[in-house]
Amino acid sequence: MEQNTEPKMVPSIEPIVEPKSKKYSIVLIIGVVVILIGLGVWYWQSQEEKIITPPATVPTAPATAPATVKEDSTSAINQELDNIDVGDLDKEFQAIDTDLNSL
Repeated sequence: MEQNTEPKMVPSIEPIVEPKSKKYSIVLIIGVVVILIGLGVWYWQSQEEKIITPPATVPTAPATAPATVKEDSTSAINQELDNIDVGDLDKEFQAIDTDLNSL
């Protein structure tokens, strides 16, 4: 009788590493790095606030006399409007017109 010399397939005993566990470990490492960077920024900001010197004292303004109350009548307002000097607008517009015509 002949003996069977073909090798038999024996199942592998080594564990198979699934890609999900690799992804999980990479996400975990990235998360830890982000948290450490955030804590570093927070610590740096808190140290920076302690170094800032207090602002110099601002001298207080001397007390001024209260403003006199002006009359709110229409005639008083019209008089104040008439007293406003706006210059000679016609001369200013003539200068602008000559500049525009030269273009």
